[in-house]
Amino acid sequence: MSVTVLVPSALAGFAGGRREVELDGPGGGATTVAGVLDRLADQLPALERRLRDERSAIRRHVNVYVDGTDIRDLSGPETTVPDGATVQVIAAVSGG
Repeated sequence: MSVTVLVPSALAGFAGGRREVELDGPGGGATTVAGVLDRLADQLPALERRLRDERSAIRRHVNVYVDGTDIRDLSGPETTVPDGATVQVIAAVSGG
């Protein structure tokens, strides 16, 4: 199974400067967004800590898309991620 994670430039420093991270895992089938983030945590723990809190919940200011669809419109962290999918992480920018 292979998934591409697109990292926003603001967080690329936590991914060794990479804007794309390829995750290869056990063969066949699909996984979930939570599973993708678990695999990301194994490879890039500093990045993963910016995406999820200490309870492994996706942080409020982080938006995640699977093949262009916001996971909030699907099943949240339990959204299925098929083999070959692109998971895009967008860190919300706010201020006043």
